Amino acid sequence: MRKKGSTIKHFIILLLIAALFSSCETSGSNTNFLNHNTAAQGSVQGTGGGMTAGPETGYTAPVIEASGEEVVTDSMNDEKESARAAIGLTEEGIRGRMASQEGRYAYDMLEESLRPLYVEILTIIEHHAENIKVSTNDSDVLQKVFLYVHADHPEIYWIDGYSYMRYSKGNDILYLTFSGKYTYTLEETRLLQISIDQYVGRCFSGISRNASDYEKVRYIYEYIIGHTEYVLDSPDNQNILSVFINGESVCQGYAKAAQYLLERLDVPCTMVVGRVDSGEGHAWNLVQIDGAYYYMDPTWGDASYRMDGQLMQSSSTLISYEFLNITTEQLLKTHIIDSVVPMPQCIATEANYYIMENLYFTDYNEAAVRKAFENAYAEGRETVTLKCGDSVAFAKMQEELITNQKIFLFLSEQTQSVIYAVDDQLYTISIWL
Repeated sequence: MRKKGSTIKHFIILLLIAALFSSCETSGSNTNFLNHNTAAQGSVQGTGGGMTAGPETGYTAPVIEASGEEVVTDSMNDEKESARAAIGLTEEGIRGRMASQEGRYAYDMLEESLRPLYVEILTIIEHHAENIKVSTNDSDVLQKVFLYVHADHPEIYWIDGYSYMRYSKGNDILYLTFSGKYTYTLEETRLLQISIDQYVGRCFSGISRNASDYEKVRYIYEYIIGHTEYVLDSPDNQNILSVFINGESVCQGYAKAAQYLLERLDVPCTMVVGRVDSGEGHAWNLVQIDGAYYYMDPTWGDASYRMDGQLMQSSSTLISYEFLNITTEQLLKTHIIDSVVPMPQCIATEANYYIMENLYFTDYNEAAVRKAFENAYAEGRETVTLKCGDSVAFAKMQEELITNQKIFLFLSEQTQSVIYAVDDQLYTISIWL
C-alpha cells in the first residue's frame, strides 16, 4: 500500500507535476516552464487545475429495500415493544438519547416531531438490531430520517443501508420495522476500533487541542490528503475504514474521515452529498469555524484524485487549497448540492485558506508576495499558490511575476528555471519551488 510523503528529489517532483497536469482534462489552467533571462512566454506543457474532476467521484447512496408486509396481531405488538425496550427504546431512554444528539448539524435541522425516530434508527444501528418497530408508518419519512442519521454519524461504518417491513391491519399500515444492512458484526467492530483509534492517535499527535478552529480544519484537510490515495475500487470506500485502515478511498470515505476527526477536535462538521458539474455523485463537508459555516472538499484537494484515480507516489505538498473553507457561491461553480439535509448559505470568507495564509491579492504587492515565498520556504513547502481577487489583479500579477520575471526575486539564488501554472478561471498562479 503506497503512502504519500516520501522524499523525492526536486527534479523528479517537477516531472511528476508536469505529468499530472498533462493527464487532466482542460479547465482554465496552463502549466509552463519559465527560464531566467529568456522570453517569458513559457512553453505550455499541459493543462489541469482545481476545477477539474476525475472520471468518477465514487459516491454510492445507501441501499434501501422494502421487505414485505405482515398483518399485526396482539401478541406481535407485545413482542415488538419488548424488542424495543431491550435496546433502550423506552420513553425515558429516547429522551436521554435525544439530548445527547443536540449540536449535531442534521439532528438540529430535523423537525422536532421526527427526532424520536432519529434516535430510534441510531439506537437500532448501534445495537446491530433487526426488525425493530419504529415510530412511523411512512417509508418516505423513514428514509429521510435515516439519511439525517447517516449524515451526522461517520463513526457508523458497519452499515450500507437498511430494509423495512410494513405491519398492517385491514387496509391501514400501522407501523414499520427497521433492519440495518450490516457489513460487520459487533465483535468485528470492536476489533476494528483498535485500528481506528491508532490512526486517530497518530493523526492527533501533530495538532494541539488548543489550536484554533481554522488550524484544526486545515490540519485535518492536509493530513487526510497526505495519507490517503484516491482509488475507485478500494475496499470499504464509503466509510472511514478505507481511510483509517487501508489508506485508499473515494469521496465519501474522505468526507466521513474528515468529519470523524474534526468532531473529535470539537469542530462541528457534517457530510454533504450532491453532484459535481459533470453529473457524478459526490460527497464533501460543511464545517463551522468560529461560528461561521464553510464548505471544504478534501477529495478535490487531493492530487491523486485529479490524476483520474491513478496512484502516484508523490510529495505530501501536492495539495490544492481551492476547496478549503469556501463560500456557497464558490462551491456552486463546480458542485450541485442534493443533500436531503438543508444546507446554510455560506457567505463568510474570514477563514478561507488564501485569506488566512496571506495569499489573497487585490493588487500586485511585492512585499506581500516576498513574504508568501519566505513562509513557504520556512515551512518546507514545494509550491506557492497566489490567488487574486479579480481578473485585473490576476493580469497584473502575471505581468509582474511572469512577463517581467520578478518571480526570480523570490526564489532561491540558484534557481534558473521554474514551473508555474496559471488558472484564469480561479485567478491563481502556482509556482513550484
